[in-house]
Amino acid sequence: MLRIVDELAGRGPLRICAHVPPPDGPGGLTGLRVLLVADVLARVVELRGRQVLLGRTGPSVPSAAAVGIRPADAHGTPDHISDMLGGPPGVHLTDRAYEGGSGASLQVAEAHTSMSLAGLEEQDPLAVRLLLLSHAHHEPVALRAEGLDEARRTLARWRRAVADWAEQPSKPMPADRVRPARAALEDTLGTPAVLGMLRELETATDVPAGAKFETFAHLDRVLGLELARETGRPHPAGAPA
Repeated sequence: MLRIVDELAGRGPLRICAHVPPPDGPGGLTGLRVLLVADVLARVVELRGRQVLLGRTGPSVPSAAAVGIRPADAHGTPDHISDMLGGPPGVHLTDRAYEGGSGASLQVAEAHTSMSLAGLEEQDPLAVRLLLLSHAHHEPVALRAEGLDEARRTLARWRRAVADWAEQPSKPMPADRVRPARAALEDTLGTPAVLGMLRELETATDVPAGAKFETFAHLDRVLGLELARETGRPHPAGAPA
């Protein structure tokens, strides 16, 4: 079990290497998931104030940028990545047990879909990101059309809510909710627990709108769902206020 506080604390940059497997079906979804988990890990570590350098072995995944995954700082063989990043990776992310050298290893379970990623991304590619983040990284996942439709609706609802909350006075984030969410991320990259907390917080009557805004915006630094992108924009015609 990966616990960032215990295993990845240190000085200087943390070097992460994502080992992308060959495409295993339409769109190479397992490779995309490996890159996504590496992206989330990097965001969690950076949220704690430590610099991260990313490396990647294996084939490129063209849809990665659309799903909000930042590009690698180095790409090639493990030795080339170590040279380019100024040292060996401290963490390796793979879809199988890694036996290539030193450093911690985090295994990412396979992901499947019967659709092409081009089809998945037609409306909102970040719905793919949300759906993958809704499952623990060590559990296999299959993306289906109905799940993506629900993810799109959730993103649209949250973005509109965040824009509305942004118009209210800012309030401190509720520590009783944020603290367990941050702990889940730092213990096991527990994005499902974070998303569950946000769903509960969305309708909570005991938390001011300004505190909801700050919480959603803060945790989106890890989730990468662009939840604040509707802030300041007018409601679309016919949309509920």
